[in-house]
Amino acid sequence: MLDFWLRVKDKLDFQDATQRDLAQNINESYNTLQSWINRDRLPNAEQAVKIADALNTSVEFLVTGKSNNRKNDHSKTVKLLEEAIENLQKEMQ
Repeated sequence: MLDFWLRVKDKLDFQDATQRDLAQNINESYNTLQSWINRDRLPNAEQAVKIADALNTSVEFLVTGKSNNRKNDHSKTVKLLEEAIENLQKEMQ
């Protein structure tokens, strides 16, 4: 089985949720979700994002097993915004 689906199953277990719950949360039929899992097929990008959101994790984590902390996903953006604010404050002085 693909590591992607093993991570999905681990997240479901952690949340005490079922594959049926996941299918409902991502607006897919249970049979479709089962087909992806049983055939070891990765979902397309849009579906992967829905799965990650439903499991409160990132696509990166589901695919690679790294960066399960959503706060890290935005760290570069936050740093750029902080630098921009700092530059604006300097210009206003």
